[in-house]
Formats: sequence, C-alpha cells, structure tokens
Amino acid sequence: MEPNETAALVQRAAAGDSRAWEELVRAYAGLVWSVARAHRLGSADAEDVAQTTWERFARSLDAIKEPEHAGAWLATTARRESLRVLTARNRVTPTGDLAWTGASPAAEDVVVAGDEEVRRAELAGRVWRALDRLGDACQQLLRVLMAEPPPSYAEAAAALDMPIGSLGPTRHRCLEKLRRLVDVSEARGRAHE
Repeated sequence: MEPNETAALVQRAAAGDSRAWEELVRAYAGLVWSVARAHRLGSADAEDVAQTTWERFARSLDAIKEPEHAGAWLATTARRESLRVLTARNRVTPTGDLAWTGASPAAEDVVVAGDEEVRRAELAGRVWRALDRLGDACQQLLRVLMAEPPPSYAEAAAALDMPIGSLGPTRHRCLEKLRRLVDVSEARGRAHE
C-alpha cells in the first residue's frame, strides 16, 4: 500500500470511517500475524498479540504522528507485544512439591507440564534459529523434507533437482550441521543463565 494511501486511511479511520478501518486491517493483518508467528508463538498467543496490537492501534489512531508509516507502527507494536508474551511465558514457576500451597497433586502436574512446554518451545526456537543459519541448500532440503504431508524421496528429489541417491547422505550431513548449531546455541544459553 502506498504511504499516502495508508495515511489517508488512518485519518479516515480516526474520523470513524469503518470502511477505512476494514481496509487497514485487510492490508496489514498478515503483517501483524507474521510478526507474532516469527517470534515462534503458538496460534493462541499469536491471536492474543494480534488482538492487542489492533486494539492499541485503534486507541492510537489520533496520536500517530506519521500515519503513512502505520505498517511500521503495527509491526513494532506486534514485535513488542510478542516479546512481552515470551517474557511472561518464561517466568520461573515452582516445580517442587506444591503440598504446602494446599494445591492438589494434579495442580503440581499442571505446573510441571507447563515447565516442560516452555522447555519444548525454547528448543523449537533454537532449532528454527539454527535452521535459519544453515546454508541455503541445507535449508531447502530440510524444509522440503519437513513438508506436510511428507513428500516421497522421488518427489523431494524432483523438487530439489538432485539425484534420489544423494538425498539420504545430504540429509544426514545437513541434520548433523543443524544438531551442532543447536548444541552451540544451547551451550550459549546455559552460559548466560
């Protein structure tokens, strides 16, 4: 969307024009969603981030100094909200015996399960960041092989334009590189704790 068109829509939306608001949402909803998902948030958290971002945008329509940069405003707000959600999720929760709180054993299981979910999410984040650091060829190969539903080796070989007999050994080398990158990332994370 052109900056002057965006500015006009923001001004019209601030004046109460619901069609202008709908056009802004249509134009930038994908951006807001992709920012939230880029932070590896699950669907529910990403929806919360998107809703909060749009709510703040609606309340700030009159105050936006550069309405032509509404997309940047939305992206920044979505990024900050995503980081706030991640920070809140990563707060330390007790995982020891909760009997002293009067909570049932089931409540302790919930806390432990939540802690495990955080660990899995952190590992998934490290894997995705490591995947982004792999070379283009390995990224392509692993992304094709991770598709849903999984492609056959013949389909993957055709998609990657490589001999079918090279897929297995190349996949193995790429996964080894990925494992090493994840291990380095994990070691760095422990060093910062």
